[in-house]
Amino acid sequence: MTVNSTGSQNRNAGRDFNENNIQIERVDAQRTINIAIPSTREDDRPLVKAQRKELNKLVMSIAEAGEGEAYEIWQRMHAEIGVSSIDEMTVNQYQTAVSFLQAILDRCKDGDARKALVHLLLRNSEEGDSRQRLIRFCHINFGTGRFNDLTRPQLQMALSWLDEENQTKPANESTKNHSDIASWLKDYPKEIIVVFIVGVVVGALFF
Repeated sequence: MTVNSTGSQNRNAGRDFNENNIQIERVDAQRTINIAIPSTREDDRPLVKAQRKELNKLVMSIAEAGEGEAYEIWQRMHAEIGVSSIDEMTVNQYQTAVSFLQAILDRCKDGDARKALVHLLLRNSEEGDSRQRLIRFCHINFGTGRFNDLTRPQLQMALSWLDEENQTKPANESTKNHSDIASWLKDYPKEIIVVFIVGVVVGALFF
C-alpha cells in the first residue's frame, strides 16, 4: 500500500491536509476554541478624520503643557513615524503615533507635579533649621539634597516627612518650655520666692 504524504497532495485516512490552509469541516460545538491569529498585513489606508482629530488633540495638550510649539511637536512625531506630513501616515502607524505623543504628555504632567511638590517643600521648610534637616533627610534616603533631581515619589515622601516634623515640633517646644520652668523652680527656689514676695509688696503699695 502506497501513502502519498507530500505537500498539498497529502491524503491520509480520508481527510485532506493542506500545509498552507487548515480547514475544519466537522466540529463539536462544546469543544471548539476560537483562536484569533493576528494579521501580519499592514493597513496602508490613510488616517480617518477621527484619528486625525485625536492626534491634533494630543499635540495641543502637549503644547499647552509647555513642551513647545504645536508645529515642533508635529515635526518630532513625523520624525518618529518616518513621514514628512500627516497626509503620509497610515492607519497602521496611528497607534505608534498615539503612544509617542501620550508618552510626551505623561512626562509633561509628571514634570508639573514635581514642580508643585518642590514649591511646597521650599515653602514649608522656611522656618528655623527645617530646610537643613530636610536636605539631610533627602541625602540619607535618596542620595542627594537637590530637590529638582528627585523623582515624584521621592518628593512626596520628603513632603510627608516634613509635614510630620512640622506637626511634632510645636509639641516638643511646649514640652521643653515646661521643662525649663520646672528646672528654674528646682534650681532657684529661694530667689523665686523673694521675687514673688517683692512683687506682692510693690503691688500692695501702688495699688
